[in-house]
Amino acid sequence: MKSNLRLWFLPRIQDIFFISIFIAVLLLGQRMLNLDGDLPRHLLTGKYILETRSFPTTEPFIHPYFNQPYVPHEWLTDVIFYIAYTYAGLAGTVALSALLIASTFAVLYNKLSTRLSLRIPIFMIVAWGAIATSLNWAVRPHLVSMFLLAIWLVWADDLRRGEKIPLWWLPVFMLAWSNLHGEFIAGILVLLAYSVGWGMDYLLDPANTSLSAGKNIWLALLLSILASLLNPGGIGPWVSILGFVNNQYLMSRMMEANTPNFQMPEMRVLLGLLAISIFLLAIKKEKLSAGQGLLLAGFSAMSLIAVRNIHLYGVVAPFVLAETLEVSRNFRLIDRLEVTLQNVEGKIKGIIWPVLTVISLSAFVITNNTMQRFYQFNPPMFPVQAVEWLERNPQQGKMFNELNWGGYLALHLWPEQLTFVDSMADTSGEVTMQYEIVITLADGWQDIFEQYDIEWAIIESKSPLAQALENEQHWRILYEDDTSIILRK
Repeated sequence: MKSNLRLWFLPRIQDIFFISIFIAVLLLGQRMLNLDGDLPRHLLTGKYILETRSFPTTEPFIHPYFNQPYVPHEWLTDVIFYIAYTYAGLAGTVALSALLIASTFAVLYNKLSTRLSLRIPIFMIVAWGAIATSLNWAVRPHLVSMFLLAIWLVWADDLRRGEKIPLWWLPVFMLAWSNLHGEFIAGILVLLAYSVGWGMDYLLDPANTSLSAGKNIWLALLLSILASLLNPGGIGPWVSILGFVNNQYLMSRMMEANTPNFQMPEMRVLLGLLAISIFLLAIKKEKLSAGQGLLLAGFSAMSLIAVRNIHLYGVVAPFVLAETLEVSRNFRLIDRLEVTLQNVEGKIKGIIWPVLTVISLSAFVITNNTMQRFYQFNPPMFPVQAVEWLERNPQQGKMFNELNWGGYLALHLWPEQLTFVDSMADTSGEVTMQYEIVITLADGWQDIFEQYDIEWAIIESKSPLAQALENEQHWRILYEDDTSIILRK
């Protein structure tokens, strides 16, 4: 009896998996905060919504687009992140990110290992997917979509299999997702793949294709599309997101919108997952359904089109490929190990370990002064010292600024100051193109300064633009450090 009691408290593989990912994210937290310039803009949007108790339907933060139509397609996550930031600082946003990422792959592992009664092979493929997604780990709202996609895959696949689940779960879930993040479209694509796949299966083998499953999948797709329109922007998020990804100029200027460069060592994880998927599909005796095939092919193509889609592929691929791992039972060693693990874990209820880990480590990073200093926006990614100077010496008139600094500047200087550009506001490409003309000193850059009545600039020190302005008689340096320089007309 005492032996069973001791076993009851032991952590399971799923608990160890969750804890490992949670700790890994905390260790990478500083890098994730400083990977790009988006997070400050998200925090400011959350602040705006809470303080004004309204949704920003026109651009509020950059002056070239001020009061032009704006679609807040991730407003709810912005609010959640800002609340975490308000009460727990940047350490709170890192802890929230760790919880989201760890929960994403815990959901996948728990569902797949239970359904297939496999632990070690499932752990390996899901862990591989997690490592692939680490290329996109950043403290940003897309982490919410990763977590929601994992849950969505489970429910959509249950529908595909003809299992009875409440159909209303999916449209209600989509209602929340479409207000949390623009990648709700990934959920629609999952249902679309299964719906079209069901149609193909029915045409090829109607006798073995469930009509009720097909009806439920198509109905879930229709209801989910309708539910996705119930947000402050209505159809706006669809138009904005699809227009953005089809804007060739903007896509060409975004590093994460480029195709993966497999010559880079960090991309080898993705390459390996793509290669192993081909191998596993080749050795599987029973073919996947057409829906599963479309799902895997579609998200594989998305990951090859743009680096920004790898975090979605890393969730979808392990989920689809899990069925191919049943062949591992043919290996006697794995089969014996699985039987042993099943017997041992059947006596374990180790949920207390992940709970204690989240509570204790989150409390530590949030309350510890050293960790608070560790989780900070750092130069040279952000003009930290220059903004401190500006808070003591506020400037009047319209500014010009580095693109990736826009959100950080607005977070600290708004509403007294509007920025020229940031890493999120421009969905048409007009301002980004003008920004590029100025920053590269192309023909007409001075005309753009005149057009927008630019009176001061905060840009990278030693940049060509900084040197050009320094040489202009009517510009003078107000402040300079290793990261940034502030000049005034």
